[in-house]
Amino acid sequence: MTDTCCDFNRLPLGLFGFSNIRESNMIYVDKTKILFEIANQRTPIFFSRPRRFGKSLLLNTLHCLFATGLTSFHGLALEALWKDTTYPVVHLDFFRLASKSPENLKRALGQKILQEFGATASVSQVDALGMKDPDTILDEIASKLPNKSVVLLIDEYDAPITHHITKPDELQEILDILSDFYATIKQYTDKFRLIFITGITRTSHISIFSAFNNLVDISVKDEFNTLLGFTQYDIENFFDPYIECAAKNLGMSKEDVYERLKQYYDGFQFSINAKETVYNPWSVLSFLKYSQDGFKNYWFKSSGSSTLIMQYLKNDRLNPFNYQGSNIEVSEDAISDRYEINSMPGYILLLQAGYFTLRRKTSTVARLLFPNTEVEESILKLYLQEKNMRPDIENYCSIDELIKNIDSKNLLYIVDKFNAILNDCVSSDSNIFNDERSVRDILYTALPQVNALQKIKERATLKGRADLEILTHTSHMVIEFKRTSPTRDAKACLAEAIEQIRSKGYGIGSFQSHVLYRVAMVIASEEKALLPAFCQEVV
Repeated sequence: MTDTCCDFNRLPLGLFGFSNIRESNMIYVDKTKILFEIANQRTPIFFSRPRRFGKSLLLNTLHCLFATGLTSFHGLALEALWKDTTYPVVHLDFFRLASKSPENLKRALGQKILQEFGATASVSQVDALGMKDPDTILDEIASKLPNKSVVLLIDEYDAPITHHITKPDELQEILDILSDFYATIKQYTDKFRLIFITGITRTSHISIFSAFNNLVDISVKDEFNTLLGFTQYDIENFFDPYIECAAKNLGMSKEDVYERLKQYYDGFQFSINAKETVYNPWSVLSFLKYSQDGFKNYWFKSSGSSTLIMQYLKNDRLNPFNYQGSNIEVSEDAISDRYEINSMPGYILLLQAGYFTLRRKTSTVARLLFPNTEVEESILKLYLQEKNMRPDIENYCSIDELIKNIDSKNLLYIVDKFNAILNDCVSSDSNIFNDERSVRDILYTALPQVNALQKIKERATLKGRADLEILTHTSHMVIEFKRTSPTRDAKACLAEAIEQIRSKGYGIGSFQSHVLYRVAMVIASEEKALLPAFCQEVV
């Protein structure tokens, strides 16, 4: 950190439990009024969210509530609402068991059940169970519990499933183990005060869904849309001093930081009729702590390359370029439905994993779109890497050299480097050059995101959205791409691009401390290249 105006130790970035956050006076965005609605339930509950949204912290918070009561909840909304007592809590984290072989999973899960239920079972009972299967161990312990006497929390239930997706034989064994385990839980539902299960996907393989006929899935219910993630209100009321620090570190106005923060990390909506969107908390906290580095892609580094996503990309069942500018619509039933893990539609997988989000069309139908710049860039990067196309401008020139040529308006140099990237990334039979967005997105993905060189894609203005904007410390370059076709030659494309950026006023009034120049670039479809002769400064 380069600024000392904020106490960065108060940012809860990392593996901090709820009680630790509270005892250390870290910032805690109070969601406990919504949490009360979960804790007050008596039926089993399922809740899905993408990675890095705080599911583990949510379960840890429930654990603290049921195990120690209101000890850590002073001053929070739930304090005035909660009237229940404390309970033994069994907390199973399947993410920690995900990489184990079927035999090791069976053994580790059995041991974990013995460990977690140890306080509720006698020593002789625990000793007698030894190395039995997890469902047998659970059956013998749970059968002796009083009704409504234990809270059961299960985190990342699907982690062992998605981890073994590339090994069909092992996957089936994993599914069999988990199916028996959840069927036993179902048999003893009455023994539990609360059963709360989290995950990313909703699969139809295992009896967590088929056996629990009373399982309530709250994942896409409007009232739980903002349970995880930060709303705009949360950002402004809990983190505004850190936004000011970021503005100083980046030499930007606070208003511009808020705008860029929203563009990069906001936009998640998990129910069709939700009233607001939420920010990815991991990305926001990472940016606020390391704001001198600029608006980095923290999603890609921390959660982008899930095994299931990579398997879909490898088998050509998922091509994010096919979704560019498309208008995918999905019904409420399709959103909440359960799918076989190996045959889930690509757009549903993207939705469940957080790469797509919802926007209301009607009360029962939603459009799917990428929530923000960070997420869209992540899925494009994953796809290009899987296809052995690794666009990186630093392979062709230094960042300092690129910045120098942007500041000096050396368009020939810039186009030459752009074409080098496209030449490396695009095969001779590719149809990417038939789509302006795809060309733009490859170039956008190749550009680094550093403090001295910032990139913006389709930033909304009153009159429209420019294709690509690049900012150095002194220059603001706005680029509009147009593609040739059998009925439209390069000259016509150039004229159209120039007219569009002039009539729409792209760049005017933004980043006023920068020197603005606007550029039209023509994509020659047949030649599969940008044409340097038709790159022209317009201002």
